[in-house]
Amino acid sequence: MPRSLIEQAVNRLREEILRGRLPAGSKLAIDEIRTRYRVSGGTLREALSLLVSDGLIKVRAQRGFYVAPMSLEDMQDLARTRILLECEAVRQSVKHGDVEWEMRLVAAFHRLSLVEERTMRDPVNHFDQWEQDNRAFHEALLSACPSTWTLRFVSILYMQMERYRRLTSTHNPPDRNVSDEHRALLDSALARESDRCADLMRVHIESSISVAAQIGLLR
Repeated sequence: MPRSLIEQAVNRLREEILRGRLPAGSKLAIDEIRTRYRVSGGTLREALSLLVSDGLIKVRAQRGFYVAPMSLEDMQDLARTRILLECEAVRQSVKHGDVEWEMRLVAAFHRLSLVEERTMRDPVNHFDQWEQDNRAFHEALLSACPSTWTLRFVSILYMQMERYRRLTSTHNPPDRNVSDEHRALLDSALARESDRCADLMRVHIESSISVAAQIGLLR
């Protein structure tokens, strides 16, 4: 079975789930998806299995495949795990980063800052670009962490959180300025204040949970 076809199906399914086109908790219509993607049943089953391992799809005995549900409890669990891994990853990255790391970080922040203001004014039309640049900034910030396994798990958690970021993107309270949070992370990283940068990362992640709890979109 050509790996490229499986990868294409995985990427397409992942995108539809993360963007909410396949709603959380919904049963997947296998025949409809197979026809729409123009792939064989075997290719689609392999793609679904890979996304089960990612946690984006669940299997229910005798009932088929479902998009993983979303809940405040799940978001809180993801955030707590992100804090455990990402705060230590950023601490290590700040300690080990070299000049090239600083250059990557500054460039990523600059790209993010260009889109951040537009996104705050119009999150519906600019969220996709913000999500891409936000992820690039976080990846640059952590990129000098020497633990490959930590970075791999952080990447999975970050992907899982994308559905929640999309859900809350239009509800940030006026007293929260995500751009300022990113600036503080950048400044502390460049100043090599590893513990402060880790503390700021914890607050940054926790703030997202506070927003979700305040707006009441999740149960």
